[in-house]
Amino acid sequence: MDKKPSNLEKITRILQILGTKPYLYSAAEIGHLTGINRTTVYRILTDLAAEHFVIQEKVSRKFTVGPMLYHIGSVYLNNYHYKHEVLHTLEKVAELTGESAGLAIRDGDRILSLFEIEMRQPFRMNHPPGSLYPMNRGCYGKCLMAYHQEETVKRLLRIQPFEKLFPNTLTTVDEILDEYRLIRRQGYVISDGEEYDAAAAGVGVPVKNLAGEVMACMAIAFIKGPDFDIKINSSLPILQKYAEEITPFIP
Repeated sequence: MDKKPSNLEKITRILQILGTKPYLYSAAEIGHLTGINRTTVYRILTDLAAEHFVIQEKVSRKFTVGPMLYHIGSVYLNNYHYKHEVLHTLEKVAELTGESAGLAIRDGDRILSLFEIEMRQPFRMNHPPGSLYPMNRGCYGKCLMAYHQEETVKRLLRIQPFEKLFPNTLTTVDEILDEYRLIRRQGYVISDGEEYDAAAAGVGVPVKNLAGEVMACMAIAFIKGPDFDIKINSSLPILQKYAEEITPFIP
């Protein structure tokens, strides 16, 4: 017999749903996604709203994350180890490549976008700090899951569906695992028309901590053009150089 979720487990499930796109849900929608009774969901949301953890929009009557969660998230980001050193490094990468640069970390089984430096280019990274990143597309997700524990990765791949957003978006377990093997073999990751836009591209490298574990990914984003291969080859040495520089700052 399955164990019934505790009140705390119900609250965390609800907050996890609110932390995913489109970041705005009705009590009925959350109930459907979590399997929690709609009345219970509404009661929990009402209690959370009273403490400003969530807010209810006046027009749609749907719920979204509130200022208290933003405050807690900001505390986490602002207290991340050596924030200023990492940001300074990303600024140098962005300046040398001429593209937006960012850093994501693996937090348990999740990929968390931590810092971004946006350049004045037509294409932006579109993953503000605090965003969770998918494991089947984009530099962050593919790179960090490629170096995660294999059995854990296989389990995570089996329990979730993947939408075919663009022709290059990976959706099957086999092709995703093949991509992970390629990333480990070549030591870098390429994103090529997998999300947002068929012309959206990126290249990234794994970042190790002092224990030699890959716990972060540094990447740049740009619009794919006829100089795609040249862009990749010119950017990789820059990314690799500065990835080594921030190793002491990665937990």
